[in-house]
Amino acid sequence: MRRIPFVAAVLAAVAVPSFAQPPVEPKDGKVVYHLALSPAAVRKPLSRDYLLPEYRESIPGNKVQMFLRCFMEQDSFFGREESLKRQKWGELPIDHPELKDLKDYGNRLLERDMYDAARMLQVDWQLWFFVRRDGYNTLLPDLQKFRALADVLKIRARGQIANRNFDGAIHTLKTMVALSTTMSQHPTLIGTLVGVAIATIAINTVEEFVAQPGAPNLFWATTDLPQPFFDLRYSSSGERMFISHDFEKLTGATGALTDQELERTIKDIDTMMQVLAPMVANKGDGKAPKAKPAPREFYTSWAKDPKRVAAARDRLLGSGFKSDIVRSMPPLQAILTDDIRRYEVLRDESFKTTSLPLWQIKQYEADSKPAKLTPDDGLLADGVIGREFVASIDKVKNAQTRLDQRICYLRIIEAIRLYANEHEGKLPEKLADVKLPLPIDPFTGVAFEYAVQDGIATLHGANPQKDNDKLNRYYELTIRK
Repeated sequence: MRRIPFVAAVLAAVAVPSFAQPPVEPKDGKVVYHLALSPAAVRKPLSRDYLLPEYRESIPGNKVQMFLRCFMEQDSFFGREESLKRQKWGELPIDHPELKDLKDYGNRLLERDMYDAARMLQVDWQLWFFVRRDGYNTLLPDLQKFRALADVLKIRARGQIANRNFDGAIHTLKTMVALSTTMSQHPTLIGTLVGVAIATIAINTVEEFVAQPGAPNLFWATTDLPQPFFDLRYSSSGERMFISHDFEKLTGATGALTDQELERTIKDIDTMMQVLAPMVANKGDGKAPKAKPAPREFYTSWAKDPKRVAAARDRLLGSGFKSDIVRSMPPLQAILTDDIRRYEVLRDESFKTTSLPLWQIKQYEADSKPAKLTPDDGLLADGVIGREFVASIDKVKNAQTRLDQRICYLRIIEAIRLYANEHEGKLPEKLADVKLPLPIDPFTGVAFEYAVQDGIATLHGANPQKDNDKLNRYYELTIRK
């Protein structure tokens, strides 16, 4: 499996969230989730209910290898027939009698192998050599396997929740959350997206957990989770290495390349853009993206324009290329190398804010409005490939923040349950009444909106994606009597 087709497959997969029950359809531009909550205190010691394995639980070994070993241990367990069963069980209401028979689902697989994998100390995807050697052609066949493991864990946890085995459910949820964090050290943005998808499966299941009568309060357990849940530094660094490999003959050239080498490079760019451009241009509105000319058309045309070639050589000299090397480049090589260098500038400008909260990034971009990169005539000022390759970071940053927002919702819901436990089953009139460290909305940087009317509390934040009402989450919360 080549990497680029896999990019499209994974992005399509994570665009469709996994639900523990059938998804609620949007109405009037929003999706309303009704949760009846029971007042509950946190259990002590607090670490009893933490959702990530503690260091005291750790064992030596590589998580990646051990998780993949689960497929070798029980290969048939992940076949089509059993997968269809899991799909059905995942959509049943949590109080369905069939789920009560699944309290020990997975048996040895979950009780030993996956439990051990989640608690191993090392994470080594063993990809760095292949990324350096193969670039965007690096094979990534193992990522979706991890999604299958999450589905198994979800069914186990739902069976335990249905049986009110809350200790067992936390044990399973801890393994599922640890599974998702294994992706935090994958050297690709795709790995982050798969990790977000797995973590979302876990958070959906935690949300079911906290809505059950008698469930212990997880306020401090959810507060203990990393913030943000996924750090993008590792995957961003890996992405820079991918593109560096594929075009290193241009950016690392010590002289003129042959016509055959230049033709091979253009062909590779054409192939990548053919797959990637429609995916990036797709706005999710059901309309086919407008076709764009192939990169070859721009490159060959620009190489015949002396002014463009001269401008490209000047930019290369200004970015640190040695004069004798730049002057020896054929016009087409100068155009190609300049386009890659402009991509690298644009990439780093786009990636430099990835460690900031999304609301700060939006504020910075609104205030700074950086100038476009050295336009020749206003057309394709950022080069041929720049915008297409860099656009992926926006999608990943949004996915990262959607997950963080879901965790914030859970923290507030659990704070409300804790407040009700201490105030005779009453809802707080306003969030400021809850004397706990409550999160802000990671999309806006301000508090979530909250109101109480007729014994029903409404809670909501920003819509993560303006053109997707299915993500515009509203909660209606009541307290069980």
